[in-house]
Parts: sequence; structure tokens; C-alpha cells
Amino acid sequence: MESQTVEYKSDIPIKSNPFKAEIVAFLNTNDGTIFLGFDDDGTFIPEKIDQYKQWESWISDWIHSAFNVPVQKFVTIEVSAQNFAIHIKQGDKPPYYYKDGEGFNSKGIYIRNGSSKRRATDDEVRRMLKAQVANEFESEPSSVQKSLTFHYLQDKLLDNNIVFDSKGLRLQNIDNQYNNGALLLSEQNSRATKIAVIDGLDMSADFLAKKEFKGSLIKQIDMTLEYISLLNDRRVSFTGAAARLEHESYPSKAIREAVINAYAHRDYSLSADIKVEVYDDRIEIFSAGGLPDGLSVADIKEGISAQRNPNLVHVLDKINYIENFATGIRRILASYKDFDKEPMFIVTPNQFKVILYNRHYALVDDEKQGWVNNNLKKNLSEAEQLELGFTPQDSPLENDTMVADVKQYIDANDEKIIKILTLNGDKSRQEIQDYLQESKTKVHQRLTKLIELNLINKRGQSRAIVYFVNANERK
Repeated sequence: MESQTVEYKSDIPIKSNPFKAEIVAFLNTNDGTIFLGFDDDGTFIPEKIDQYKQWESWISDWIHSAFNVPVQKFVTIEVSAQNFAIHIKQGDKPPYYYKDGEGFNSKGIYIRNGSSKRRATDDEVRRMLKAQVANEFESEPSSVQKSLTFHYLQDKLLDNNIVFDSKGLRLQNIDNQYNNGALLLSEQNSRATKIAVIDGLDMSADFLAKKEFKGSLIKQIDMTLEYISLLNDRRVSFTGAAARLEHESYPSKAIREAVINAYAHRDYSLSADIKVEVYDDRIEIFSAGGLPDGLSVADIKEGISAQRNPNLVHVLDKINYIENFATGIRRILASYKDFDKEPMFIVTPNQFKVILYNRHYALVDDEKQGWVNNNLKKNLSEAEQLELGFTPQDSPLENDTMVADVKQYIDANDEKIIKILTLNGDKSRQEIQDYLQESKTKVHQRLTKLIELNLINKRGQSRAIVYFVNANERK
């Protein structure tokens, strides 16, 4: 039965372009096989055996000269007593087309669509051409040559006992010119990472902070991970035996994999920056370009991969940022296996977006009840705790009690002050007042309270006073 990967043909027609189009369709879409000498329902036609030799001769000539490029590495012929099969692998540089005169033959570009072929639309042809440019971008000569420096990359290599070698790292082409991949890894890289922290669930809410990082991609990766770590709250819980367990808002492995993947596999032929948007309930990570080589979200979840930037991946592998084993997406999914909302992967032709959900966001009400329970337990005997269903502790949980006590005295705006200072560094009272839109007296009261609770501190005198978060509150 004919399908996306199987085509039956009884013969090669005198006008052979329609048959060549069948080969082109598989080259442009997916692996497949054309069986010659069979009816459309797959029934073998014995009288066609005498034509096997002629067919083999024609097709052998075609794969060298009938298409826009030789395709012999993608097409093989299998001939036996009752079988003539043409096995076709998906090509690595579409669009492919059969020749019809001189020059580019857009009418000869076909794709596979279910159990038949169809001519590719203009948009589909453009996407194929753009993907080809994207896949070659990092190897093209850089517009900047003489002034490139690689201090940050060199330090990372030294940390891994590797000597900087521009050719070994694939930063230079055969003619000793630096390529675009080298520019991306240099201090002269002009592409940026932009991070926005939003005080709510969508862009209609206020911004808590904005950051922009430039320079070497390796440095941007490090700074992005470090900044997101400031937002990754850790909540502490205790077992019945008073064992301490820490739960992150976002699994560190998921953040690391999502961020590094955004840099490693994006389309650098597009001018868009890497973007990270942090909302109360999620983090969204945007990178330019869809999935390469026709992959789908289902494919990448199963571990199927294609490298758009093999040279960059090679460097990241050398400095142990990635394993180069196509496990990133599966690691992200595995880190959320015990959470009810699975990470999302949204793909368009020009963008790849990862959404990681805040595992603490849904626990806010439960945590509030937990603080109430902890305070109630302090006033109950062990027998009363057991009767009410509480788990008695072997020893006082001083840290847990301290957190519960602190939470009694601060509200949402107090927490915003702590978050603003954590994300932005030192801030004056006026800057905090402008954000909260509260009176000078009210903000002063809040700052004084937070200092008394040892959550923030201040330095300077008079109008030069600024407030900052205590070191132990940054995590």
C-alpha cells in the first residue's frame, strides 16, 4: 500500500520528468522507496522483469546528471529476481529539483504529501533556501577578521586543560579566515541576550527588571544562567525524621539545558536576539529559527536531532557545556516528571520557544497553610499534634520556624522590594517608591521593617543611601 514512504510504479514513462519528480519529492521531504514493476496496490508485474536492465541504466545516469546536484549518495538501486527498488534518503541541502533546461527550475521542486507527491509552494521553496543559508552561516567568512579576541573562551578552555587552537576549534576556514562561528564566540560578538522579569502573568503587568548581555556567546550563557538562578527560589521542607529537602521553582537541569540549547541550535542568519521572559508562573525562552532539517517536536522529544551549528556545538562540547548526545530535551522533560505541567515546546518557521513552569506557583496557598500549621504546632503537645494529624519532629526546626515567623510580617509589596533588590542590585528609596507607587512614609516603614528582619540592609548617608539584599537572601 502506498504511503508517505512507499510509492509503486508499473513503468518509467517515455516523458520521464514525472518519474524524476517522485525521486525529488523524497529527496526534499523524507526517506522513502519507489518500487518499479508493481501496480498501485503493490501487486508484482512479472512481465516487467525484462525491463530491469534498462531501468537500472537510466536511473544510474539520472542520479549523476538529471538533478540540480549529483544525488548518488542519497539514491541506491536494489535489484533481485522479483524486485526493483529505488531507495532514497532525504537530502541534506534541499531544495532538490530535476533539470529542465538551464538554471533554477522551480517547477521541478516537489515534496512528498501522504501517498503522493505535489509541487512545492513558493513559501516552501523559500523556507528550504533559507534553511540552507542558516545551516551554512557559521562556516561563512566573518565580516570582522583582524580584531577578534577570545579571552573568555580561552579561560574556559584552560579550565578544562585545553589549549586554544583556532583551527582545531573550527574557528578558521582552510584559507585561515575567521568564520561567523568565531565571531559569535569572540568578545566582538554584537548579538545580545535580553531578559525581562514581569510582575505578573503576562506583558500587561509591570516590569520588575530588564537585563541585556553582550559579548562572547559563552559569557552570555554564563551570565544568563547566573541571573536566572537569582530567580530560582528554593523552598525547604522536612520529613518526619527532620531531614531537610530543597525544592527549586525551576529544576536547574531544565534551565541549563533550555538556555544552552537556545544558543547552540538557533538560526544565526536571523538578526533576532535570544530572549528570556520571566513571569510569576513560568519562564519563556525564545531563540530564532524553527527546527532544522524538517524535524518535528515529536522527533526531538524522542531524541532525534540535527545540528544547525556543528562548529558551535563542537566548542560547547569541548568545554563540557553539552554532551553532544541529543539528550537536552529529554533531560528537560525528565526533570518535570513529578510535576503536573510538562514543559512546552512551540515551533514556528522563524522561532523556537521553550516554556518552563514554576513548580512553586501552584503551591502558594498550600505554603500559607503550612506556615499556619507550623505556628499552631508550636503551641501543641506531641500527643495533641498526633491527634490532629501533624507529624511530630525529633528536634525543633529552627530554620523552618524562622521562615514562618518572618512570613507573618511581610506582605506582597515587601516581597517585591526584596525581588527588585535581588534582580537589580542597589536601589534608593525614591527608586523603590517610584515602582511601588506608595507614599514616602509607607516605603520608609517597609524598608525599616525589612532591615529589622535582617532581610535587607543599607549603606551610604543622607540622599546617597541605597538599599541592598543581604547575601543569605539572594537564594
